[in-house]
Amino acid sequence: MLLSSRRIVRATALSFRRCRFGTSGRLKGDALEHFYYSKLIVSGVPTSFASKSIRKNEPSEPIDLVKARYEHANYVWQINQLVKDIVYVQEDENYPDCVFVEDPAVVFNGTALIMKLGHPSRVGESQNMKCVLESLDLHIVELSKLSPTATMDGGDVLFTGKEFLIGLSARTNKEGIEAFAEVFHDYPVAAVQSETLHLKSMCSMVGVGVIAISSTPAGRQAQYEIEQKAHYKYDYLIFPDDGAANCLFINGVVLHATPEEYPRSYHVWYDYNRYPKIEVPNSEMAKAGGLLTCSSICIN
Repeated sequence: MLLSSRRIVRATALSFRRCRFGTSGRLKGDALEHFYYSKLIVSGVPTSFASKSIRKNEPSEPIDLVKARYEHANYVWQINQLVKDIVYVQEDENYPDCVFVEDPAVVFNGTALIMKLGHPSRVGESQNMKCVLESLDLHIVELSKLSPTATMDGGDVLFTGKEFLIGLSARTNKEGIEAFAEVFHDYPVAAVQSETLHLKSMCSMVGVGVIAISSTPAGRQAQYEIEQKAHYKYDYLIFPDDGAANCLFINGVVLHATPEEYPRSYHVWYDYNRYPKIEVPNSEMAKAGGLLTCSSICIN
């Protein structure tokens, strides 16, 4: 059975105010209810992660499995302070990247879209995650049944509180985005060209109406496309590094990378004081392209 019987239940209550949207399309007010999550899904780190996980380039230092598990345990502990219910999925040694649970599914408003992942070695992760999500009484939709040619990774899906921005990347194709728009038809969908592994490899939500994004060529191109294609207007928090722009905005708190990982970008985090912040080490996951959003599925 993939779903562990262990549920971690402990959190602090956070208040939030309702959102208002102006007629100009600019986000107004503190729409924290759009980023308020009652449940998160995480996975263990398989032993195979250290040697067999997918990575674009070999890191200068090999993945330290002990450190990776330590960092991941801290990650889970930190989010457990913010979310009352964490579902812990047993790691599967057949899928070295299974700790990156964000990719196999997107869950929103009671519906779980099971992805057909863009990398062949990860396809089986989707069925494993489907079993977990079925146990949570969610409405299940499978991308492969909507379009046989569609592919999509959850790391390409950015929900802004009012619309979905989806990366058109090596892992997510046009057919996948079209099928996604059919499932979550109550919200606009805008396709954004992504030159990084995933769209969220260089951007994420860092607050209500605020997108963290890198100033690299890929980040600048993505920001231009968002400004041209998005249905709403956003503010931007600009980082020199792609990975530093990936953060988790959960229940009014921002979890972000450490200065040791991105020293050039840390002054941006230091000066950003709109919400409480927590530094979360993630050096070993990052060696396999895994950033902070990658290791959890947030359920509202």
